[in-house]
Amino acid sequence: MSAVLFGKYQICGILGTGRAGTVFLAVHLGLEEYRAVKRVPKSFLNYDHFRKEALVLKELRYPGIPIVYDVEEDETYSYLIEEYLEGESLFDLVKRQGHLSKELTIFYGIQLTNIIHYLHLAGPNPILHLDLQPKNLLLCHDTVKLIDFGLAASLDEANIPGERYGTVGCAAPEQYRKDGILDERTDIYAIGAILHYLYTGSFPKLPYKPDRFMDSDLSAVIKGCIKEKKEERYSSAQELGERLLQLHNMGTAAKDRLQSSSLTIALFGSKSGAGTTHIAVGLSVYLRNQGYPNVFEEKNDSGMGIGLSDYAGVKRDQYGLLRYRSFVWKPFYGQGVKLKAPPAAVKIQDYGNWGEGVFLEGPDVVILVCDGSPWSRMESERVASEVAAKGLPYVIVYNHASFSSKIHLPEGVLASRCFRAPYDPDPFALNRESVVFYKALTARILEEKSLIIPGLERSVNWLKQLVFWMLRKKRKTFRKDRIS
Repeated sequence: MSAVLFGKYQICGILGTGRAGTVFLAVHLGLEEYRAVKRVPKSFLNYDHFRKEALVLKELRYPGIPIVYDVEEDETYSYLIEEYLEGESLFDLVKRQGHLSKELTIFYGIQLTNIIHYLHLAGPNPILHLDLQPKNLLLCHDTVKLIDFGLAASLDEANIPGERYGTVGCAAPEQYRKDGILDERTDIYAIGAILHYLYTGSFPKLPYKPDRFMDSDLSAVIKGCIKEKKEERYSSAQELGERLLQLHNMGTAAKDRLQSSSLTIALFGSKSGAGTTHIAVGLSVYLRNQGYPNVFEEKNDSGMGIGLSDYAGVKRDQYGLLRYRSFVWKPFYGQGVKLKAPPAAVKIQDYGNWGEGVFLEGPDVVILVCDGSPWSRMESERVASEVAAKGLPYVIVYNHASFSSKIHLPEGVLASRCFRAPYDPDPFALNRESVVFYKALTARILEEKSLIIPGLERSVNWLKQLVFWMLRKKRKTFRKDRIS
């Protein structure tokens, strides 16, 4: 299809079809930017809903709400020209990879409450969405976007007698009753249902009883949303968002500072096969699961990035990024390929065993992955000594090292910056020991970047000792740490 609509929108293809109409991908010929064009026939039974959606969206300007550029029509159709969004719905994300961590649930929940708070204050009367559900929340480079405003209405319009619609599992009890009064707390109920879905992979049922494995603080927030009586729910999206923000900040002084700062972590190995990519992928997955958005950048031509994309069957976006489970990466496309810089403050770069490339770029923190095998001892000591002499903040991870063996550190290398990596066959689904290991590694990285309060040394060392203890427990013997 190569039609040009209204003299400026070149149709490139079809993004999707549904009972309401068709959504096309188009290019604005003057600006050379992509647009999504939603076309609905005027004969459509719910055409008034479409018109209402267009009018609502046209007046809204918020990062989490798609921009409406134009509303056009011809004799047969009406057209809504919107911002083109690349991403997947939170419903598809959970369906594909399973339920999310507490931290990631809270991270996305805060964004959602901010959107709804804006929506409720956007007009002279609160605008209610009335169809909040995971399928209507698009994840675009870790930014939540709310789509499908077909049921949205002002507070007065929402309570006009007539047919009511919603999504089973997310719709509040009052939406099922023709005489039920809808207000801001109707959307609050749906937010609670979405939080429960993200955290458990299922929708809640009334009366709500949290599963015993759920985090008590998060389950209390969800419970405060999905009360049968709306008078018992959180009174506003702002109040709910403030509570989620408290949970987000609880117990960590660095989160806000890290998420507002740029950080480049470069990894390379003492030799080919040291396990650099394995450690780098695990670190990226751990950080994302803890609510730290990041991008893994492949800086060597090992072929891992392209191979994983073939295996996962995923397509790249405009930045060249791909997503598999909770891992977002940019494969090595070659020196001649120029793409827009990905929108991520935290970058994890895998240089393979190309140490020269690391120091040419000058990252914030260098992680050297050493092969801890006895036959690689001399090579590991040599490279570790060179890294320490460069003067950049560094951390050394010893991989493939038996915990019964002693690791000798060359002169100038600080033991406080050295870690033993646990065995973890799947870096995309970290086991218990690996989570503790990456937590300790992250604490050291943040301290090297000076993103956390001074005096964390004791905390880092405690975490390291916990890693050693957990792994040695499996051996049923306990030894003093033998890194020296």
